[in-house]
Amino acid sequence: MATPTITAAQGGDEPHQEPPLSGLTATAAHYAGWEWLVLRADDRLLLTTNERVSAVELPAAIGAEVQHYLTVRMLAGPVIALPGVPRRWLLLTESADESAPVNLVRLRARGALTHRCGTLVPLPPSRLESGVVTWQVPPSLDGPSLPPFTAVVAAVRAVTETVGLA
Repeated sequence: MATPTITAAQGGDEPHQEPPLSGLTATAAHYAGWEWLVLRADDRLLLTTNERVSAVELPAAIGAEVQHYLTVRMLAGPVIALPGVPRRWLLLTESADESAPVNLVRLRARGALTHRCGTLVPLPPSRLESGVVTWQVPPSLDGPSLPPFTAVVAAVRAVTETVGLA
């Protein structure tokens, strides 16, 4: 992941190598470069949702349809796959903090949870009791492009209405 950096040794001109960062530490530093507030707890990295990023948690089957809907409209963003049965996905979005309460109700009625300001959500490669958290759709290496929260709400509504869950 991280490459060692060569710096001048203290007290002389001989270079030395800084130790490479551990896997989780390097990954947390990478996420922090995207201005995400990430906490480390044992073998977990936890994203603190805030005024920049929120997450919508859905059953994986609906999440796949929502992601396709957003992809066709060039609005798709990164998706985290949570381990366990039934499978659930976290679609990362722009902040939901200023969203109208009706949007939260609409999502909840369709089996979705909205993780807003201050909620901790696991990031890959965290280990949970049920397995390892992974990227279903990884963010760009340059940083994530997050869809507007309202676009995800509209996509959830559109794909669930077509199957009679309006």
